[in-house]
Amino acid sequence: MKKNVLENNSEIIEIYDKLDLELSKINPGCNACGRCCHFNTYGHVLYTSNIEVNYILENVTAPPHDPNQNICPFLKDNVCTIRDFRMLGCRVFYCNPHYRIITKEVYIHSKYYNMMKEVARKNQIEWHYAPMMKLL
Repeated sequence: MKKNVLENNSEIIEIYDKLDLELSKINPGCNACGRCCHFNTYGHVLYTSNIEVNYILENVTAPPHDPNQNICPFLKDNVCTIRDFRMLGCRVFYCNPHYRIITKEVYIHSKYYNMMKEVARKNQIEWHYAPMMKLL
């Protein structure tokens, strides 16, 4: 029978650490301004997995939010309140289009997405990938 949550988040943390190391070599330069958290500004929907959302919610409480809003509920005074726990989509998205080309955003995201999906499969966690606002 499939489970809904991981018993240990060490595999997720390891994936995030590997991604952060890979991105640091490219040095895409995030100034943590919070602009990317205004989803309409960039015309995107932030997709994530249920295991990433569960990881966030094990570390912080989700603020009250409207699932149809277009601003991340974890953005407060233009600062990400979950920066250490943020999901893959946040880690690979950069406001500056130049950095988005340098980081090969789609390739890097796919690589680490597949790692997350493998963690879910290996741990018999039911896999969901959907807009973050719907999974919260």
